[in-house]
Amino acid sequence: MTDGAAQTWDHETDLLVVGSGSAGLTAAVVAANEGLKVLVIEKTEYYGGTTAFSGGVAWIPNNPLMKAAGIPDTPQDAVTYLKHNIGNRVAPSKLETFVEYAPVMTQYMTDNSAVQFQMMEDFPDYRPETPGGCKGGRSIDPKVFSGRKLKDYDKLRLRPGSLPGGVVGSVKELRRLAFFKSDPKGLLDVWYVIPRNIWNRIASRQHVSSGRALVARLRYTLQEKNVPLWLETGLGELITENGDVVGARVTRQGKCLTIRARKGVLIAAGGFDHNKAMRQQYFDKATDAWASGAYSSGAPGSTGDGIRAGQQVGAALDLMDDMWWMPSSNEPGAKAPTIHVFERGLPHVMIVNKRGKRFANEARPYNELGRVIYEDDAPPAFLVFDNDYRSRYTVGTMLPGMTPERFIREGYVKKAGTLDELARQTGIDAEGLKQEVARFNAMAEAGRDEDFHKGESAFDLYAGDKSHKPSPCLGPIAKAPFYAIEIQAGDLGTKGGLLTNERAQVLRENGTVIGGLYAAGNSSACVVGNFYPGGGGTIGAGMTYGYLAAMHAAGKVGDPAKALAAAAAE
Repeated sequence: MTDGAAQTWDHETDLLVVGSGSAGLTAAVVAANEGLKVLVIEKTEYYGGTTAFSGGVAWIPNNPLMKAAGIPDTPQDAVTYLKHNIGNRVAPSKLETFVEYAPVMTQYMTDNSAVQFQMMEDFPDYRPETPGGCKGGRSIDPKVFSGRKLKDYDKLRLRPGSLPGGVVGSVKELRRLAFFKSDPKGLLDVWYVIPRNIWNRIASRQHVSSGRALVARLRYTLQEKNVPLWLETGLGELITENGDVVGARVTRQGKCLTIRARKGVLIAAGGFDHNKAMRQQYFDKATDAWASGAYSSGAPGSTGDGIRAGQQVGAALDLMDDMWWMPSSNEPGAKAPTIHVFERGLPHVMIVNKRGKRFANEARPYNELGRVIYEDDAPPAFLVFDNDYRSRYTVGTMLPGMTPERFIREGYVKKAGTLDELARQTGIDAEGLKQEVARFNAMAEAGRDEDFHKGESAFDLYAGDKSHKPSPCLGPIAKAPFYAIEIQAGDLGTKGGLLTNERAQVLRENGTVIGGLYAAGNSSACVVGNFYPGGGGTIGAGMTYGYLAAMHAAGKVGDPAKALAAAAAE
């Protein structure tokens, strides 16, 4: 921390945005549109953060697309849903502010930027049956975008191991494609994805989808507004004057610079996904590999820099012992973890621990299942399935019926003619596994999971195979050969960070505001606490609070404490 009273400045701006994920870039777009001079810095050589690795979906209750489609939703229902599932872990005013401004932000971005979303009308909340829950429409998907419009397309972050010319499709489209073998008719709804990808390669259209499309749309807007984005520029420390943040010391391509930020600094630099010391500090069951981020899908630049800089100027922290959990595995030779999102909800598959026992509903939301895997007392966990499953469904990166021999040879996929042999290969207790499979098969034949209720929630059914009877989510594990893949408690990023108020202003331990300092996205303590409301819960909250930070810095939304005082006076 440096005192800015006698500081000389190398560069001046109104709003300094630290980080280039969806939260930071949204704030930059809004601030620039509201007339502020903006500078975005990103410490790595690529922009996009963890958003670029993601599906790009945003959870926006009562959003404009729902209204246009006639899907009913109200702010009251959304607040009820959040409060019911979060309890007192987050200040009610923050939840209410999120619900109020999320659709406002979405409409604002549609009207004032290149950001465009499409409806995911059948994608339910993660706990749709709880009070205020919704069976579809709150999660919205970014539309495909042409990367050729970007002057720095080559700097748009790409998931490690992926190819720039890989399959381009939105989450909604790719979901339909995944069922091409069990539901061929579903291909008719997304037939255009195939010629699009062929044209993409022939004409070098450089179309991008999912999280990369969202980032590209935000970056294109900044490009059109001539907002500078400095790559390879890391935050060193914040500079204060009389307790308020007035700028920052950064390192740009090896050179130390001071930047004055007249309206404030927004920390949107991600969490501490790849900071081993911090993971070990806040998670008591962290193994060496897990703490090193071996199963984290967070961007490599997410090492907690922004969080630590905030701490140095007196910021309070919260939710540091939680993350956006994701069941994950490590394929041989892969440069990033393989995440297991929907395949767990299909028939003919279950997850067991080393005792051979199931310990959760396999189809439950990944955030919840990941946490259960982390806390289970008989690790590791294994995805166990049979030949019916392998021949019909995609698992990880493996298409139906296509299991690379090297995956088996290198032990990533265990394959056996009997359950006894599968248990021997994995180290699972053989008797426990056989007993559990027998019970699971009986329940699957009856179409009802009496132990963990797999297939009863609308979210479970979304992940299932609608063509499978009697249950889209249950089928016996009976047809050899049998398979197993070890599953770890991976993550999409950490949830803990700088504690903020309803305007994304960072707070001290005593609840007072640190003037000039904002935080959004995974650098801030999660707006929805330990809960994950639905697909895009991370991005939706990050973009909304990025919007609020920018509007507050521009003087377009008032200070919440003053607003409360004024309301009380009336």
